Amino acid sequence: MAFSGLHVTAGYSGPSERRDKTIANIFGRIISSETLASAGSTTIVAPPVHEGQGMPIFRIQAAADSWVAIGAAPNASTGPRTLARAGVDYDVYVQPGDKVAWTAA
Repeated sequence: MAFSGLHVTAGYSGPSERRDKTIANIFGRIISSETLASAGSTTIVAPPVHEGQGMPIFRIQAAADSWVAIGAAPNASTGPRTLARAGVDYDVYVQPGDKVAWTAA
């Protein structure tokens, strides 16, 4: 079955001794994931900061160009948002408890 909608993976950026701000984010530990077939918000939330695993991070993957918002109560239609191009992985540092919302661009 072909991928459609938006997929979000939540996890950690990796152990603090491995983090280097000059390279791409690498998942140190995946916590949860969710695929949204239609516009809306995730039910999963960003995990708390972890002493050994680092900052919470979302990886966002869109099947089609999409507007994406991140926050405690994100609104991809009227709130602050960014464009997620289809076929591109976006890794974003987030705050504990954040969710992702999306709508078609």
